[in-house]
Amino acid sequence: MTSGLDAPTRMRGAFVGAVSGSLSIAAHGIGGGTMVPSESALVLLVVVSAALGGLVSLLGARVPLVAVLALGQLVGHTVLSIASEHHHASALTPSMLAAHAAATALCALLVRGAVLGCIHAVSVLRRILPVLAVVLPVQERPRLVTVDYRPDVVLRLLVSWGPGTRGPPVPA
Repeated sequence: MTSGLDAPTRMRGAFVGAVSGSLSIAAHGIGGGTMVPSESALVLLVVVSAALGGLVSLLGARVPLVAVLALGQLVGHTVLSIASEHHHASALTPSMLAAHAAATALCALLVRGAVLGCIHAVSVLRRILPVLAVVLPVQERPRLVTVDYRPDVVLRLLVSWGPGTRGPPVPA
C-alpha cells in the first residue's frame, strides 16, 4: 500500500509535526509556562502534532512552511495552556510570543534543511544504486585445462610387461 506521495513531502509532514510539537513545549517553557506538562497535555499535543504533520503531508508545498509552523506553535500553545495544571492565562505574554516566534523560525530552518538534505540524498542514491546493481558478464565457454607436468615413470610402467615392480625379486 503506497500513498503516492514523494519522500520529501512525507518527510516534510513528519518533521513539521514532530518539530512543531517538541518546540512548542520548549518555547512554552521558556516563555514562562510550565516546563514539564502533564501526561494528558502531552498526549493531546502528540495527537494534534501528528494531525498537523498529516495535513502538511497531504497539502504538500501548496501552503507556506512558516504559516503551517506558526499554526503549529499556536495550536501547541493553546493545548499546553488549556491542559496545564496551573491554568495560566491563555493570552500570549511578550516573552512567550517571542519564544514561539523564535521556535517558528528555527522550525522553518530545520525543516527546510531536512527537505533539501533528503532531496540531495535521494538524488545521490539514484545515481549510485544502478551502478551497484550492474550484473557482470559470465564466461559461457568452458575453460580448457592444460597439464603442465607429465611424469615419465607412469608411462614406463604402463608400457612394461609383467606384474610390475612391486614385491621381492623372483628367485632365478
